[in-house]
Amino acid sequence: MKLSLSILTMFLVLLLIISSPVSAFKVIEAGDTITMDEVIDDDIYIAGGDISIKGTVLGDVIAAGGIVEITGNVTGDVVVAAGEVTINGNVGDDVRVVSGTLTVNGNIGDDLLAGTGELLISDDASIGGDLVFGSGDAAIRGDVGGNVTGGGEDVTLTGIIDGDVDLQVEKLNVLSSARINGKLEYSGPNEAIIPSGVVAEEVDFTRYNTGRKEMDDSSSPGLWIIKYLSLLVIALISLGLFPKRTIAISQAIPVLPLKNLAVGFLALAAALVGSLVLFITVIGIPAGLLLLFTTLFALYAVRIYFGLWLGKLTLSKLGVDSKPWMDMALGLFLLLILTSIPWIGGLLYLLVTLIAIGSIYYTYKALQA
Repeated sequence: MKLSLSILTMFLVLLLIISSPVSAFKVIEAGDTITMDEVIDDDIYIAGGDISIKGTVLGDVIAAGGIVEITGNVTGDVVVAAGEVTINGNVGDDVRVVSGTLTVNGNIGDDLLAGTGELLISDDASIGGDLVFGSGDAAIRGDVGGNVTGGGEDVTLTGIIDGDVDLQVEKLNVLSSARINGKLEYSGPNEAIIPSGVVAEEVDFTRYNTGRKEMDDSSSPGLWIIKYLSLLVIALISLGLFPKRTIAISQAIPVLPLKNLAVGFLALAAALVGSLVLFITVIGIPAGLLLLFTTLFALYAVRIYFGLWLGKLTLSKLGVDSKPWMDMALGLFLLLILTSIPWIGGLLYLLVTLIAIGSIYYTYKALQA
């Protein structure tokens, strides 16, 4: 797979996201265990330890938790970040997941986009649209109505795929029960055994050199998906829970960029020095670890504010009357592209992060005035 595949994959993700707008929504307060067995005629944002959706949601679901299980019905989209995700019910539109494990036993009306450690599409599952994934191990046993694009260490195909298959794998297993009604393109260290009659069109295999690093991280579709979806989930939760502050921080980015940069640098330096000082004192090690992990998470997550500003700027230049979620989806996509450019990508990443940190400071300072 080449970098163009990653960009194409992420562009597909972006198109799928902006094709399903979110208008009004309902925020469900966080808790250790959240069970929903009612009918909700709205989009919902929900966060908790264990989340179980047994009822019906007439809209979209955006969820973050340790374990998320959907056994009911969701008529719109599902966006989830969790350790473990299980879909036993029916989802009417797209599903986008970042998780340790994802098991699909139910029906997904349109596309499934997943960045996971383990992925299982069971025999009883069906995906109406495309499947785009990045996973350690993936077993696709159910039926897929569109194309399959992705990467993984060990990928198994046993179901019916109506479109094309394009994979980057360590090991590919294609069983005789599988059926690919399009073409199969894949790359890996070893050629797979493809049973006769399984692939309707041509099969194209590309062997990569096992004497070097097999996959360049920057060109891995799975890594792109995980980066983008994880940032997007954080961004959508921020917009759902703190819409005014999220927008205000992004609007502060172009106002005082140099001051934002300076303040961001000082804040980062202070956090790192503070962590080091706490580590020196044995009693302060737990606090030092907490401060360090908080700083690392902030360095990762604050890009959402720059992404919101960049997306708004781009769409306004194009004359598009956009909503914040559209700005965020496009902005994060563009930002991910820009920060992946060789040589200058790392510098851009640092500048974007520091400016965003400074914007947070000046926004909260203005709110306190």
